[in-house]
Amino acid sequence: MLNVSSIRDLLSKMTENTNFNIKKIGKAFGSLDYTDDDNQSLLHILVDNKYDEAKCFLAIQSLLKIGLSPNLEDDFNYNFIQTALYAGYSENFILNIIAEALKYNLDINHVDSDKDTIVHTAIYSDDYLGEVERIYELLCANGFDSSKLDHDGRNLIEAMIFQKQYSDSQIARFKKLFTANLDKNEQVKPIVNENKSIEVQTPPPIVQTLSEREISDLEKYGKVLNKKNYVVSPTIGREKELKNLMITLAQNKKRPLIVGESGVGKTALVEELVYRIKTGQVPKFLQGKIVLEINPSEVVAGCRYVGQFEEKMTRLMNLCEEYDVIVFIDEIHTIYGVGATESKNSDMASTLKYYIDRTNLKVIGTTTEKEYDEFFSNDALKRRFEKIKVQEPTDEILYQIIDKVISDYYITTGILFENDNIKGQIVNIILDATSKNHRVYNDVVNNPDLSISIIDKAFAFAQVYDSEFITAEHFIESFEYCDRIYETSRNGAIAKLRSLDDSISKPTAKILKIDFNKH
Repeated sequence: MLNVSSIRDLLSKMTENTNFNIKKIGKAFGSLDYTDDDNQSLLHILVDNKYDEAKCFLAIQSLLKIGLSPNLEDDFNYNFIQTALYAGYSENFILNIIAEALKYNLDINHVDSDKDTIVHTAIYSDDYLGEVERIYELLCANGFDSSKLDHDGRNLIEAMIFQKQYSDSQIARFKKLFTANLDKNEQVKPIVNENKSIEVQTPPPIVQTLSEREISDLEKYGKVLNKKNYVVSPTIGREKELKNLMITLAQNKKRPLIVGESGVGKTALVEELVYRIKTGQVPKFLQGKIVLEINPSEVVAGCRYVGQFEEKMTRLMNLCEEYDVIVFIDEIHTIYGVGATESKNSDMASTLKYYIDRTNLKVIGTTTEKEYDEFFSNDALKRRFEKIKVQEPTDEILYQIIDKVISDYYITTGILFENDNIKGQIVNIILDATSKNHRVYNDVVNNPDLSISIIDKAFAFAQVYDSEFITAEHFIESFEYCDRIYETSRNGAIAKLRSLDDSISKPTAKILKIDFNKH
């Protein structure tokens, strides 16, 4: 990691040019999804000490613009706003970075490991005495929940009183704002106790948090998706499907079964649910839920003797029930036959049926239409699952997805377009070339997966050639290797890409001293 002096020098180079800034930051840290030993993202690192505020803001603005999430957390569950508050930046700087982060879906009601909100952090940081009202007002204007309490059960007024550094007039002024915002919440009503500090009547906490030991117990059987570092939102344009997924999870008798062809984004829909759980954008019954992905073949691995599989499945199901975990099984049709032996017909499917019927075990599955018809059409599990259909995205949504994926690659590679205007034209070319009538007949690939694979290979060429920027030529080479669309369609896309900038020449292979031409 760079030291304070090196970061200060890096920030001094920041300009109004986003591409320039990202290139400098990416080169300095090696990757835009870099995290340090405390799991701090670049946003955290760039505000962890009090640097030049104008230059630091330009860096933050650039990182947010290309898609770095403002909701990433470090090991203390601080978001980067809280880190900046503890670093002691000016109130105007804090207001500016909050306003900027709000453009990119900042979780207003985020709490850290001490259950402190952003406003609690501002109050406890000692640097905003008499000025915390403006921070509070900005957050409230965007949906901040004034009723939130910290780990000691203090509301915001009690936090100010506890600090013993705020004057009576400051507390009185803030209390007026506080009570006015509480009044807007019909379900939460403030009362005044004998000490004249405000208490808030709230329902019992429903957020479930698991210890490291409990998470470790679950990881013996699968992958805890909540631990994945979701730099950006996994999906776009799946609000209807996501709503159906949450509605089904809220039902007692049904479990969601996501059905769609390969590559349409079934697994991404589940990851979007986990992302929203992590960022607090879910109903109360899902807040704090853990999603455990299990692979049937891995669960049965190592079970050599009769009865071992049943014992392992029983332990797993009991853990999931005890910890109130949502189980996710990709390609859920593979549960049939797994664990069965010549002497015993009991497999994973029959075990799941048992636990679904007798417990509140929540299971999410994904499968294709073909496997659904083959395995679920006449099976007892069908009535236990609610089918959620996921189809290919519309052209409008696909455009947004392709545009977002390119921004995601900006973060992971640090490679951008030198001229950002060309990006929209390339997105349109990819969208047209990968439409259904241009794909090889009977190929199983679908969008957005096909489009993403073309983008992935283009950025791979850029990295292998050690290119400073991603160019139309990299996408030309990607199309040359794509055999999943018809040759005429492929050649048409290449011709359009060449017309974008005829001056672009073939990149030189700087890393591998070989000819990358296909001939």
